Amino acid sequence: MQTFTARYDAIEDRICLNAVDASGAKQAIYLTRRLMDQIIPVVVKHLEEKTPEGVPADLVQSMTQERVRLARKSEPPAEPVQADFETPRWLCTTIQMQKQPAGLAVTLTGDATCKAQIPLADPHLRTVLDIFRNSYAKAGWDLRVFPDWLGSEQAGAGQGAQSRLN
Repeated sequence: MQTFTARYDAIEDRICLNAVDASGAKQAIYLTRRLMDQIIPVVVKHLEEKTPEGVPADLVQSMTQERVRLARKSEPPAEPVQADFETPRWLCTTIQMQKQPAGLAVTLTGDATCKAQIPLADPHLRTVLDIFRNSYAKAGWDLRVFPDWLGSEQAGAGQGAQSRLN
């Protein structure tokens, strides 16, 4: 995946990632709250592991998060990805994360024919956390899965938030 737009689907009660790859192929990937509640702490732990020793983790993480938000605001917004009638839709049942030097390689899988890979550098992971937090708020889901350093304010649009990944 190169770009995605996240939205809360009230009918499905799931977060949907409308994604497009470098060749322009689209797919709509549905993520359950149960699965999201399991992966968000993994992403948070990965980011928190990079806190220098002897420095308050909440302070470092909140400052880094705000720096990423400011950088994102200075970039031109990514074009929202819209699923159309022919866009394949599938339910993600597993997510695998593999550490990379600059972030995580994320693989989403559904049935045997459904798979999406997302390379996420640490700044992108922070953007994704903001997007998912906003989607949770839109859904009315419990926000306690997110760290306090993420802040209580919504960072950008909750519905239809998008991110260019590379």
